[in-house]
Amino acid sequence: EATCGACIGIGHVPASDSISLRTFNRNFEGRSGIEDDNVFLCSPEVAAAAAIAGEIVDPRDLAEEAEGLEAPGVELPDEYDGSKTDLITPDEAVDDELIKGPNIGDVPLKDQLSADVEGEALLKMEDNITTDHIIPATQDILMYRSNVPKLSEFTLSRVDDTFAERALDADGGFLVAGENYGQGSSREHAALCPMYLGVEGVLAQSFARIHRANLFNFGIVPLQIDEDTYENIDQGDDVEIVDDVYDAVTSGQEEFTVRINGEDEYTAVLDASERERDILAAGGKLAWTKEQAEGASGAAPADD
Repeated sequence: EATCGACIGIGHVPASDSISLRTFNRNFEGRSGIEDDNVFLCSPEVAAAAAIAGEIVDPRDLAEEAEGLEAPGVELPDEYDGSKTDLITPDEAVDDELIKGPNIGDVPLKDQLSADVEGEALLKMEDNITTDHIIPATQDILMYRSNVPKLSEFTLSRVDDTFAERALDADGGFLVAGENYGQGSSREHAALCPMYLGVEGVLAQSFARIHRANLFNFGIVPLQIDEDTYENIDQGDDVEIVDDVYDAVTSGQEEFTVRINGEDEYTAVLDASERERDILAAGGKLAWTKEQAEGASGAAPADD
């Protein structure tokens, strides 16, 4: 389809309670623009065959049944014309104030990781929470991506529409989740907005790889817990990481003690490289990069 339908629900929104085949890479619930969608991902061949037959069929079978049906083939050029647009730099460095519109704010920075990390279990979620659940990417919300305080109002609204207000009122806390927390789009705002709301850590049975990296990048402690620990934490519980968190992170400690309601204690694991620990201790990647830039070299390091 020549629209942004299956990716973000703009154009070609499917009929309610109908089946839709899409050759996009996303089919999370509600992503197509309607909540009761049934979007299935497939190859272009399967989509084309279904369009011809009017039902889902194996394109190999269709080719055998239809006489004279051949793949048109695709010929690619040996080289492509590049963009002729260049950036024209000023003759001298410009140190003027950056002018921003009213919907463009500064990226909030987190303070250095504290020794004491504790707070309320603000929200308990199940398995496979996507970054769409954390920060929806619908057309009514996207306009605020440059305005983190406003965008954060929608954080986890698809799970609990009271979350953002409760998180701000709590002045710090934790998210609790099952398996595969943070799957889906590599959306930095899915870590940035919880950080802005005061989320200090996420206790999950497992993390999606890219979102886990973004939690480090925004100074949120990602601790892996087992099923027993998950079952014994309820929304609203008081959660405390017993260890001196800053020292433990910077020293390479892997196992942390998590105390619930001042009584029961469980073990959580921080699986992190030395570089990830440095980023987390600094309060996130922006703060860490600033530290590096202000160091002896005077230049911010490139990513590994």
